[in-house]
Amino acid sequence: MTKEDAQDKLKKQPAAPQAQSARKTISKQRVRPTVRANESQKQRQQPLPAPPARRPLPATSTPPPAAARPASAPAAKPTGGVEPAARARQLQEEYGKLEAKAQMSQVYDSIGKIDKYLLEYPTRLEKLRAQGYAHGSTLEDTLESLDDKWNELRPRVETTLQAQVQRLDRELEQADRIVSRIQPTEQSLRLAEPIVKNLSGRIDAAITAVSGLYQGVESELNKVGWTVSKLETMLALIAESPHIRLLSGEGPLTAVKAMWQRDGDNKGPEGALVLTDQRLIFEQREEVVTKRKFGIFKAESEKIQQVHIDVQVSEIEQIEAKKEGGFLGMGKDDILGLVLAASAPVSRARFHLKGQDSAEWAALIKKAQTGEIDGERAAVYVDQLTALAATAFPTTCPNCYAAVQPPARGVTSVTCEFCGAVITPQSP
Repeated sequence: MTKEDAQDKLKKQPAAPQAQSARKTISKQRVRPTVRANESQKQRQQPLPAPPARRPLPATSTPPPAAARPASAPAAKPTGGVEPAARARQLQEEYGKLEAKAQMSQVYDSIGKIDKYLLEYPTRLEKLRAQGYAHGSTLEDTLESLDDKWNELRPRVETTLQAQVQRLDRELEQADRIVSRIQPTEQSLRLAEPIVKNLSGRIDAAITAVSGLYQGVESELNKVGWTVSKLETMLALIAESPHIRLLSGEGPLTAVKAMWQRDGDNKGPEGALVLTDQRLIFEQREEVVTKRKFGIFKAESEKIQQVHIDVQVSEIEQIEAKKEGGFLGMGKDDILGLVLAASAPVSRARFHLKGQDSAEWAALIKKAQTGEIDGERAAVYVDQLTALAATAFPTTCPNCYAAVQPPARGVTSVTCEFCGAVITPQSP
């Protein structure tokens, strides 16, 4: 490639993703998530309809003695090998369970949790932002959207719940008249059994009628909660290390407990694997036995906390995400295999991720390498990229003036492909 060709290529090259992100403007001033959540909570303080009333059942009647039984009331014959008295007790027990189910506790719990989480998650997310989590820009948008949707849905949920509670209350009252007077006779049992059976279906239908309205919001909110918890774990893992220090403008993406399967073995140092938008870091964190008693029992040990791998994401040349082991598709291990550049401390690295998907890690690494991840920065962290752009790489080699392709952010130096000069970012 000639210098002229390189210059033409540079002119046609679109702006780097990080530069595009740095120029991103905020179309509106976002209300703090906690402020919005508290305002919405005030509007949702109307109490929910009370569940159907509970009615205590009397003890099951016992058949009168044979001498006292009228001639017109012959003793009931067992059906299916079950005595009538036992069948009567079973029906009353089943009715008691149905009456408890008719309280729709799962519905009330779900509604309460949605109210709680729409207040709690914005607070936790705001704390994550204050601790340095710069990405996941859609999290605030998702919470706002769910909050708006719930404000619209909740009155419908309350109305539907009220209607279902009233209907169940009437049906329970009707069923109670029969079940509370049940006798261990075939006629009494034939009357009560279909009533109890039909009541079960009506209760299920009532629960479905209400829960179907909010299941979408509940599912999306659960996903947000899982993400927030994972991010809290990430920042906690980073905070636990005296060795891992984030650079200016560096944003943590994910972290997980992992095993570095050194030399391809299934055993190796245990620790924390951390990915930022600039680096991949593995720190060993484990207690190692240094002396054993009788060759079996631990006598002495020491805590090892040491960074073994600290590389730029640009030094990762190949990524392989796969699952290994397990039985019948269950319990498989997530394995992340990497081939690193010659400048890295090791040429290959293989990690067993404990509780996270290796495919998701591979996708995040690629986003960090291309700079695409910068487009996911939260509004409060976009300005950081503008400041970092002040020390951008030159567009031409200071030694031979050949065109220089701007590398992904986080790269500290590049080598000119024409003269071999090492090029570093320009100072402001």
